[in-house]
Amino acid sequence: MSRADCYTLTICSLLFAVNIFTDETEASKLPKTWKICKKSDPNMNECLKEAVNMAVHELTQGGNPSLGVLSMDPLRMNTLSIKQGTGPVSINLDFTEIDVIGLKNFEVMNIRTDWKDMDIEGRVKSQLVLDGKYKIDGKVLVLPVTGEGHCRIIFDNIHTKAHKKLKETSKNGKRYYEVTGEEFEFDVDKVHLHFDNLFNGDKTLGDTTNAFINENWKEIFMELKPSISTIFGTLFKEISNRIFSKITVEELSPA
Repeated sequence: MSRADCYTLTICSLLFAVNIFTDETEASKLPKTWKICKKSDPNMNECLKEAVNMAVHELTQGGNPSLGVLSMDPLRMNTLSIKQGTGPVSINLDFTEIDVIGLKNFEVMNIRTDWKDMDIEGRVKSQLVLDGKYKIDGKVLVLPVTGEGHCRIIFDNIHTKAHKKLKETSKNGKRYYEVTGEEFEFDVDKVHLHFDNLFNGDKTLGDTTNAFINENWKEIFMELKPSISTIFGTLFKEISNRIFSKITVEELSPA
């Protein structure tokens, strides 16, 4: 398992631990099932789009132990925290044992790279679901909210854009790529949220609050979007570097 560093932002701090990595540390070969794209190919970006989609399909179906990556669907986050102290949404929101379900539906729509920068546009068809335990205390728009229990958050039709900064590093006389920066943005068609046991199980207050949150999902989403983008950007940077650290430049992008 890999544990990311804590990121402190102006309005929030984020912490997560992810259960998708094994302790495998040795260099590996490019899996035979993965497509190879040569730098000299005039259609390299189109080739890479196909290659990434094939890799995502494999990693979300069963993972790849030789790369030290377990199955990514569901993707288990042991802990994840959003602490946002100002603005219309000011909350301490802690998730534990939360599963991200539906990454197998991710599809790369467009990719461009010169192996110094990489831009990827993608989408998650149908739904992406977050399911697990939560603890919340704070204010959502004008409404005080407190509670602890089970939650389920459903994102309809996610559209993503990612920009990666790449550099070459050397290890044991071999060259590898490393992601040094990751910018991640996403939009959704709609978000559905349900939190059990709000206000110590007060059903009337809980039902009213869940209804209010869902009626105002768009404004709440826009307030939390920078925090969520940082979480997933950091996560995908870590996953990319775990894979890049095991496969040489020559294997990933031959001349």
